[in-house]
Amino acid sequence: MRSVEATAALGYADALLSGRVIPESGNAARLAAFVARQAVEWLVDARCAELGAACPDAKMASKLAVLKSLDETDFGPTIAYAWNRLSECCHQHAYELSPTVVEVSALCVSVAECA
Repeated sequence: MRSVEATAALGYADALLSGRVIPESGNAARLAAFVARQAVEWLVDARCAELGAACPDAKMASKLAVLKSLDETDFGPTIAYAWNRLSECCHQHAYELSPTVVEVSALCVSVAECA
């Protein structure tokens, strides 16, 4: 289920995490998490369409629930975990540390394995 957009986004996230692309401002790991989360969303949309359950206007939580119930592979739970963790990395709270490069890289690898 290769998505050209998702593959490109994951490549850009990897470039941010490896330092080949330097953001003008902000945290590279957090920016990579945003990009990787967008890749996940494209993959979820593609998989829902493959399963005959395209729901482009639904919220991501609903799409993930559809995948968990219709997809007989491990894609649903794996991609749901990645999306939730990447979402946590995207939002900074004063009482939390920023996501690390290693943490975001591991999530990107799990998303790439689903692609």
